[in-house]
Amino acid sequence: MEQLDEIQLLREKIQDKEVIFENILEGTLAGYWDWYIQDNYEYLSPSFKKMFGYEDHEMPNSPDSWQKIIHPDDLSKVLEVYDKHVRSKGLVPYNNEVRYFHKNGSVVWVYCRGKIIEWDAQGNPVRMVGSHVDITKVKEAELTEKRAQLLEVKNKELEQFAYVASHDLQEPLRTILSFSELLEKKYKNNLDDEADLYLKFIKESTLRMKSLVKALLDYSRLGTNLKLTQVNCNDIIADIQKDLKTRIQETDTILKVDALPTLNAYQTELRLLFQNLITNAIKFSKKEVQPIIQISAQEEKEYWKIFIQDNGIGIEDKFKERIFIIFQRLHSKKEYEGTGIGLSQCSKIVDLHGGQIGVESKLNEGSTFYFTIPK
Repeated sequence: MEQLDEIQLLREKIQDKEVIFENILEGTLAGYWDWYIQDNYEYLSPSFKKMFGYEDHEMPNSPDSWQKIIHPDDLSKVLEVYDKHVRSKGLVPYNNEVRYFHKNGSVVWVYCRGKIIEWDAQGNPVRMVGSHVDITKVKEAELTEKRAQLLEVKNKELEQFAYVASHDLQEPLRTILSFSELLEKKYKNNLDDEADLYLKFIKESTLRMKSLVKALLDYSRLGTNLKLTQVNCNDIIADIQKDLKTRIQETDTILKVDALPTLNAYQTELRLLFQNLITNAIKFSKKEVQPIIQISAQEEKEYWKIFIQDNGIGIEDKFKERIFIIFQRLHSKKEYEGTGIGLSQCSKIVDLHGGQIGVESKLNEGSTFYFTIPK
């Protein structure tokens, strides 16, 4: 009788320790499992189920439960690691990183560790225990870093290609332009009207190509030799007004400028950003309507937001995203001159500063371009 009491007391102590162990594991937010292999029963802790968005009663305690929600590409790898663990009698560790599907459809990355703790007389596995830890944020950070590194490499390759291509293209363009001017000068009075027209087309096309190559070269140079400095936006606008004085006068443009902030920015790039947006506002003004451009700023907690508002021709909603893509034009060259690079330059400059750029516009009423620069 005394021996039975001791056995009962020992069982109670073991159960208490198991309860304590379970509470500790639950507190760590790690999911744990206890698999009775030959009975096809697997205890899955509430924290295990919670990791994938399920309440305890929503997921039966069986291997089928987790196999239904594991990523199909990862199940075979899990089984392979398990087989190696069994064949080695537990010497090869059961560790893996796998993906599961959350109840809401998202992917949950899990680091899983396990060990067979009981074998039968024939050497077959009887019981295996293990834990799951959610490593989704870690994996997402790794993937983001890898994408950023790959993007940086691709950007450098693109910039190098654009730089080389631009340099290589400039020489033949100069040659074409030079010879077309020589032909025009030497044979001006000896050619008929049709030949003169052909020469004019060659010259105009060459000049357009030269302008495009220069714009492409400028675009490839953006982001090189960067140095953040305190830049007074009011000074930048004053300089741009001087540079665009003739154009402003010819178009009778009214430029209204509110008090603007001093930004921690790349000075050359920021100046180009303002200049592109202002010249764009002048270019796309409505015929026989005096262009009015309003430049203002709004301070937010973590950034400054700059607005360039005009009363021009406006942009259709379906084109608002397209305009920031390089070489995308909404109008023919006959209607509005340009290379199709200006707004893509603006987008790249804002990206360099870690900000965002966008536009609000109504067709025939005008547009408001805005961008943010972090403080």
